[in-house]
Amino acid sequence: MLIGLGVVLVVLGAIGIVKRVHARHELTEDTDRNAVATVATITPNASPKDQGLTLPGTVASWQDAQVYARTTGYVAKWYVDIGANVKKGQRLADLDTPDVDNQLLQGKAQMRTDQANEAFAKVTADRYAKLATQGLIAQQTADQYLAQYKADVATVQADQANVARLQNLEDFKYIDAPYDGIVTQRNLNIGALVDAGSTGSNLFVIADTSKLRVYVDVPETYAASVHVGMPADVSLNTYGAKPITGTVARTADALDPSTRTLRTEIDVDNNELQLVPGVYANVKLQVSTATRNYVVPANVLLFRSEGLRVALIDGQQRVHLQPVTLGRDFGSTVEITEGLTDGDRIVLSPPDSLYEDQQVKVVEPNKAQKQRMP
Repeated sequence: MLIGLGVVLVVLGAIGIVKRVHARHELTEDTDRNAVATVATITPNASPKDQGLTLPGTVASWQDAQVYARTTGYVAKWYVDIGANVKKGQRLADLDTPDVDNQLLQGKAQMRTDQANEAFAKVTADRYAKLATQGLIAQQTADQYLAQYKADVATVQADQANVARLQNLEDFKYIDAPYDGIVTQRNLNIGALVDAGSTGSNLFVIADTSKLRVYVDVPETYAASVHVGMPADVSLNTYGAKPITGTVARTADALDPSTRTLRTEIDVDNNELQLVPGVYANVKLQVSTATRNYVVPANVLLFRSEGLRVALIDGQQRVHLQPVTLGRDFGSTVEITEGLTDGDRIVLSPPDSLYEDQQVKVVEPNKAQKQRMP
């Protein structure tokens, strides 16, 4: 009985050991199986090249002038207000300049006095020159009166220049339009004192809107495709007007180091006044890139200390962290300009723990992930 009981105990012990070994083996397999990360992948879509590039632009007038006073005085009258169409040379305002008026009168009186002195000096110099030729006086005396006459001539010339200067200041009391345009600002009122120069407030701002300049900043990727003379469509969503065809007139020929963009100017005719200066416009340029671009969901990007990366899966289902270069940002999707090729499998929502050459398990993306695909 003791021997039989011992055999039963040995059998039960062996069965328990076998069960524990089997359970440990299953636990090890489950642990190893769960250690392989499960990821979902997509294939990037190439961005279309025939739709062109649409960029925000700023509309500016062809030219605008800030009109200041060139003489100090008081506003006597103004003739135009904001929104008025003016022609070149049209009177805008009159100034009352009593100080300049008095200075001009004083300058003219001084010039008449000096002219009289000049005439008397000429008669005297001629008389003494004749006496010197007859030997009645010394030549030195005749030369002195001739020098006095020449000094009086120079004094009259200085008076004439001073009177001309004062006359110009007198004429500047009438403010005229420098060219055809629209009055966009009026900053004067009757009786207000205005000072000469551009240190104070301007009196008027005149803008020429018959033609407009539209400025856009083209990303570095497309900068090489922009050239002078290429067409561009300019439109305003807020105004609902039809797009206006313009032409690239000039570029900066250098990229802005802070934004890596090329400042480009587009000239458009605005005879129908469809566009107004100061608004934002949409500019469509038919440009392309030398490389093939791809549009992918924004959640495929990995921001690492070594730079921007995306996780690619090779044929052995191993991870490769590929450096990429971003293009345009569309919000939920982004454009990749460098780093991807056709057929690449990109990991969706990659965990930060992914590392190079890691073994993973690939599954189909779920419904929420599919909705975020471009």
